[in-house]
Amino acid sequence: MQADVTRPSVRLDVLGLFLAGLINTFLALFDAAVIFGPGTSTIQPDLLQRSAWIAENTLRWQAGWIFWFAVTLSFAWSYFALGRHLDASRPWRDLAIGIALIAAAVDLVGVLVNLVVLPELAHALSATGTAQDPVLQVVFQSMESLANSLTNVTAFGLYSFAGLLLLPAIFATSGYPRWLAWLGATEWTIAMLATILLVVAPELATVPLLISFALFAPWVWGSAFWLLRGKWVDKSA
Repeated sequence: MQADVTRPSVRLDVLGLFLAGLINTFLALFDAAVIFGPGTSTIQPDLLQRSAWIAENTLRWQAGWIFWFAVTLSFAWSYFALGRHLDASRPWRDLAIGIALIAAAVDLVGVLVNLVVLPELAHALSATGTAQDPVLQVVFQSMESLANSLTNVTAFGLYSFAGLLLLPAIFATSGYPRWLAWLGATEWTIAMLATILLVVAPELATVPLLISFALFAPWVWGSAFWLLRGKWVDKSA
């Protein structure tokens, strides 16, 4: 066992992994589809209708994006919560954790654009009435694209890359279930494929994205159960 890992810290990591699976596989999808979904291009392709919805439902829109802080932070925490219990002799474990933190920072910038900038632009567009300002429309669409590129493409891609970097340490860790290691490998390979498709063919990315979301909870919950069984807990603590 690693000397700096104690029973309370393992319990905290187990809690972090459980919350990461619950929030990112289930609550995040509900948030994105139901809470702020009507203001996104995924559900509403018409820009003016999207902006009008955001202007009319600003508190709901912002509440949905405030919750995304929990999505981001729990996802980033899961890398540290699991990673520090893996074989430290293998390369890239610490790099994976660092990249996950960078991904979280990028993600939060995109969240702030959605939370603060888009509602202001939506209200400005709404105030123009029927004489919609084409310049404002371009700015609104540009900010949408920026937020999407930061949160859904760049941050997700960095998370996926970090997940792949964890794999050598996962497979080398004594006692880590082999089926769980292969589940993680499948999860992050599909997630990286989804990232590539988001860049080159966004219309084809939906299915691999949903699969990667569905696999995340079983993988982190399985990892949490592995920790909970006390593999790394000092029984004399």
